[in-house]
Amino acid sequence: MDYGKLADNLCELHFLYSKDLASVFEQRSTRGEEAALFWLSKLDPPVSAGELASHLGITSGRIANILSSLDRKKLIKRRRSSEDRRQIFVSLTPAGNDHIHRIYEHARESHIHLLSKMGYENAEEFIRLINLAVHTVSGGTAV
Repeated sequence: MDYGKLADNLCELHFLYSKDLASVFEQRSTRGEEAALFWLSKLDPPVSAGELASHLGITSGRIANILSSLDRKKLIKRRRSSEDRRQIFVSLTPAGNDHIHRIYEHARESHIHLLSKMGYENAEEFIRLINLAVHTVSGGTAV
């Protein structure tokens, strides 16, 4: 087995087709506002700003900027902890919930389109391999 040849092929795909690969995932940020809204929709409210930053893998300063922007847009509501005034809890507003639902559905439809072009067996294998790659990098167990 020559992993070097496979790595060369992967590097070529990565460098030559990075624009195309990015479009597979619609060039959406995985650490910005939409990712924060997505996590808020998945976690049990209220969520601490620190917990949200941890899920996103970003700094406390970056999450503060994201939350300020989302608050201005009225997509979230924030409240301070009564026990520790430094701690902020966040939850989605109905507008925030609707917004992330629309974004998710748009991404889902785009992914359905891509996966259907690949054929079911290839699409299933593609998802399995992405899952394996992500869990290998993160040190977790693939599902």
